[in-house]
Formats: sequence, structure tokens, C-alpha cells
Amino acid sequence: MRFVPTLSVEWSAGGLRFRLEVPEQDLAEPLLEEVRHPLDEDTLRALEQSADALLRGAESAGFPDEARARGAVLYRTLVPSRLRPRLRAVRGPLLVSTSLYGMPWELLHDDEEFWGLRYGLGKRLVMDRPLPAAASARLRPRPRALVIGSDPRGDLRFVGQEVEAICEALEPIADIECVSGRLATFDAVTAYLGQSFDLIHYCGHLVASAGAKPALLLAEEQTLSAGAIEANVTGRPLVFLNACASARGEERPGESAWEATASSVVYGFLFGGAVAVVGTLCEVADRHAAALAAAFYRGALERVPIGEALRAARGECRAHPESASSPTWLSAVLYGNPAQVLLPGPAEEREPVRSVVPAAAPVPRRAAWPALRWTALLVLVLAVVAGVLHLRSLRPPQPLVVGVMEVRSRGPNVPPWMRELTRDGLNTILREFGQLRVYARQKIDFVREKRGLTEIEAAETLGMSKMLSATIDTDGAVVTLDLEVIDVSSGLLEASERVQGPQEKFMELQTQLAIAALRALGVEPTADQVQAIVASRGNETLDAYRLLKDTLGEPVKKREAPKPPPPAERAPGTSWFEWRGLAYAGEREGDDAAIQALLRQYAAALEAKRVDQLAGLQVEMGATQRASLQRYFDIARDLHVRISDVDLAVEGDEALATFTREDTFIDVGSGRRMRLEVRISGILTKQQGAWKIQGLRDPE
Repeated sequence: MRFVPTLSVEWSAGGLRFRLEVPEQDLAEPLLEEVRHPLDEDTLRALEQSADALLRGAESAGFPDEARARGAVLYRTLVPSRLRPRLRAVRGPLLVSTSLYGMPWELLHDDEEFWGLRYGLGKRLVMDRPLPAAASARLRPRPRALVIGSDPRGDLRFVGQEVEAICEALEPIADIECVSGRLATFDAVTAYLGQSFDLIHYCGHLVASAGAKPALLLAEEQTLSAGAIEANVTGRPLVFLNACASARGEERPGESAWEATASSVVYGFLFGGAVAVVGTLCEVADRHAAALAAAFYRGALERVPIGEALRAARGECRAHPESASSPTWLSAVLYGNPAQVLLPGPAEEREPVRSVVPAAAPVPRRAAWPALRWTALLVLVLAVVAGVLHLRSLRPPQPLVVGVMEVRSRGPNVPPWMRELTRDGLNTILREFGQLRVYARQKIDFVREKRGLTEIEAAETLGMSKMLSATIDTDGAVVTLDLEVIDVSSGLLEASERVQGPQEKFMELQTQLAIAALRALGVEPTADQVQAIVASRGNETLDAYRLLKDTLGEPVKKREAPKPPPPAERAPGTSWFEWRGLAYAGEREGDDAAIQALLRQYAAALEAKRVDQLAGLQVEMGATQRASLQRYFDIARDLHVRISDVDLAVEGDEALATFTREDTFIDVGSGRRMRLEVRISGILTKQQGAWKIQGLRDPE
């Protein structure tokens, strides 16, 4: 597990003791400074009560300003001035290790940013009991999620809505089991806990009656205690608890009764083997908890460190005009190491080669030994060779690496959107098939521009097997699409395809061309797959796709780049994975996480239909792009935007972020539900330490 910067905070008579350990700076040092900060119990309690009242308050347009003001008081009162410069220098995750309950470290504001947004923040509560040995995470084709909703008293109206929203958000990326309402019995829930889920989400009551141990409330007023949780949970799940207390205990000095109560259930999951638990410092009983959880899950399931996934989810909620007014985005607390990743990366499974050689009979004469020795060695070699060949035959075929090169026009009547949409359409459709590994057009163009390569040189550098080259011609009424499939190693033309038809059938023509390309590459789509492609890219979506393209703004102006050095000769057998390593060589710490967060803010601003927020994320936004965005928003009712499959290439203060953008909405004119999916990219630039979008269209 990765070591992260750790801030240790402990209470002692008359104040707090702070220690800040930054591994890359402090591991080699023989001494570690402890900073003592004078603070009386009454002040500590007043700070906790003030923060608790703020986070338990109702939605308010003034919440962000009030949170900033109270967070600044917390920061100035709690954090020693000697530690502040070192804390500001920390980037990425930060683990707060403490035995104090109830202190909202996420709320602290250092005059620049809340800690919950500055850091991927995690909390480790110090205890006198060891955690059990961690079980290994299991690799599955898809993550598994358990969603539990319980409201037997009928006083939590948000439970049903939250369960529905979480299931809807997880459906595209996980296999879901949902137990809610009368089905959420003790027997059902404990049985599910033993089935090794990757995610567990609970929404309902936390009961903490006098004399009884805290527990989650299930159907028929049954309770699920920390002990029952610890005894039954299996695997390494990531747990999200949105549990509202039915009664609050008595508050003690320096301790919030709410967190002290809720932490008992948190411990049940952690001691049962959970990788981490997200809880709340106060009762969160509004619709925004579901939005925060859904955004958090998206990041965690994309193998983003869980602390960064929660930080980015907070940023999404704050960027949304509705959820920004709710305390929800500052109420969630991550109990666990924020640098952990929920799902392990794919690893090649190797099965050892075993050969069995019969033991030779005793040799009475020494002269027979050399012949037997060579015979045994030959048998061993043959057995090993046979084993290797057998393993190779069992290994699934490797995907064919392909790239769609620039689509060119044959005549003066081809508008730029036709070329862009054709290339994006081919990329989008080809990527749906596991037999192919498809390079994003932006990465192809990026490496060509940076290294001054021709298309065939770029294909060789990136390790492609096949490259696809298309052209378009039109007289304004009829469109002709031509496609060539070229074998990169030999340079030979392997296939040539043509489709032709009326311009109003342009999307259908693209689909026909893509299916022809698949067959030329040796991939035979099934009838169901063809039907799914046609359904998602019908001719009626053409105008919507064109509008979406227009919202991306004008193409970025190319800048004169210095002449690159001649590319090194590629060794036989090298591949695109090695180029990816080169692309990341200049990446600075935290750039990856910052860009991921920027893209999440971009998606949230699109969903909120906030042109001003989108403009704030870009270096520049012209009047034409503003008008295009407004036209798109006007036709898209109930707009939802999802960004996935993010691929980054960072060089200094410039980066290329390639991603899939999926928009779903109801078309205002026709009332039809639309689903648009495009593979686009952002050319990003870092200005004064912050990443911004320079452009989302191909450079001119």
C-alpha cells in the first residue's frame, strides 16, 4: 500500500499535539518535529458545536459563504502557524490520524480552499485493537454492488429516491443486488454481506437508544449491529453509509456524539475487512447524498484512488448550483487510507509449467549413465516445450491494434463537421468490439504533431497492426464515403470499401462503413450488435450530434513547435504501451488527479447547463461557442453527461485528455430519448498552477 502524508493530531491537557510526516521528505530524517498548540477544552467544544450546527443545517444559498467563514475560523484556531507552509506544500492525498471524534477536517479553509477539496482526505481513528489481515481483492469481469435501503418507520422520504438513483448510476458499470423496504430483513442483508461485494451502500436509520449498542435499522425494526456486520461481511468492499440517527446521544467535551455513535458501525465494516468506509459527520437526509455517492462510485470504479474520487465528487457537487447550497458535499468523511485503489489492475495470470519425468531405474554400470542422462534431459525439454505450446494455445488471442487516421475531403463541398463526425463515428463503433484495440484520433494526432511524423510513421511508432484511411465527397445531395484498410508492417492495401447515399442518411452511411470496416478487420458483428449500433446512431440523431460538436468550440490554433529530434528506431515487438510510458515521463505529481477533477467539473457544469461555469473551466470561450451551448441545452431536456475511459498524455504544462462523452436526454422537439456517444479530447494547459481546457476540437 502506498505511504501517504500523515497529519497526527492528539489531545493532551492544555492543547493539541501535531506531527506531519511526508514520506518522501521525512523518511530519511532521524528526527520528527512535534508541534504543541495551546487550546482549552471549551474552545475545542465551541468549534465542534459551531461546525456541527452548520453541517446539520438546511439547504441555503448562503451555505458556501458561511462554510468558508466557519472553515477559516477552524483553520486559524486549530492549525499551528508553523505547520501551515508545510501543509500547503502537500499535494494529493492526506491522512489525518487522530483519536478525536467529530472534528470536521474537511471543512477547514486555509484562505484558498477547503481541505476537503484541496486534499484527497482520509481519516484514521486511533484504537487499541489491531485490524485483521486484509483479504485479497477478487478480479471479476464487472464489479458487484449491494444497495440497501431501509425506512420501516416511514419518516425518511429520501430513502426510496436515493436507492433508485444509486442503482441507476451503478447500472452501466456494476452488477447490482438491491434489497429495500420490506425485503431488507436481517436474514437477507446478512446473507448478502457474505457474498463478497465490491461496493456496499446503506441508506436508512442509525439507531442508538439508551443502553443499546448503535446499529443500522432494517425492515420490521430489526437491527444490524457492528458485531453482526463484522461477523458476516466478506471480501474487501468499499462502504458508503448514509445513516440518519433516530436519537442523538449526550455530547462530551472534545467529542461529537454523532461521530462517536456512527463510528461503532464504521468499525464493524472495517474490522470485517472493508477497504474503507465513507460516513457522515452529521445526518444527511436530502437528495444530494445520492449525487455525491454516485460521483464517488464512478471515480472509485475507474481505479482512481478513493480519496481523490471523494474529493472530485465533492467538487462536482459544489459546481452544481443546486447541490452547492447543501452541506452534503462537506459532510462526508472517508475512514481509511485515501491512496488506496478499490479494484486491482488487470494482471496476466501465469500458470507454472510442470513436467513429470519417470524416475530411472538404478543403473548397475557407470557406462549407461550418460545415455540415460541425455534421454531424461530430452524428455524434460520436450515436456517443457509441449507445456509452453499448450499454454499459448489456451491464451486468448491478443486484440488487433488499429487506428483511424485523418478523414480527408475530395472536393470543396465537404463541411468540416462531416469529416469530424465520420472519424468519431468509426472510432466509437470500433471501440465496442473487444477484438480490437482502437487508438484515439487525438493521441494519433498528438504524437504526429509532437514528433513531426507522417501517418504511417505514427502508426509504426504506436505499434498499430492496421490503419484505416477514409475520404468523403459530396455534391450537397449525395455523399460518398471511401475507406482503405492498410497493413502497417507491409504497407499493403488489404481492403477497400465504399458506401454512397443521400446526405440526410449520413448517419446510416457511417454505420454501413463501420460494419464494412469491422468485417475487413476480421470481426463479424452479430445481428444483435448491428441492431444496437443502428439504434444508437440513427439518422434522426444527426442534428443532435452536429449541435454537440458545435458546443465544443472552434478548433485550437496550432502553435509553431520546435523541430523535434529524429525518432529513435523502434525495436521489434515494441508497442503502444511503451509510447504511453514516454508520454507520462514529464508528468508532475498531481497532474493526473487534477485533470480528472477538471473533467468531472466539466461534466457537472454541462448537466447543470451552466455556460458561465463552463467558461470558467476554459482558457477562453467565444460568443459562437456560448450560443452553440445554449442551443444544445435548449433541445436537451433532463440532460445527463457521463465521462469515462479517460486517457492522459502530459508533456510539461500541456496535456491531451482523451475521453468518451456520453449524453442522454429527451429531445424537446420530438419527445424521443436520445443517447449520443463520442470520443473527444481536450487540449489542456496549466496556468498559474491550475489546469484549464484550451480546446476540445482538432487543431487547425
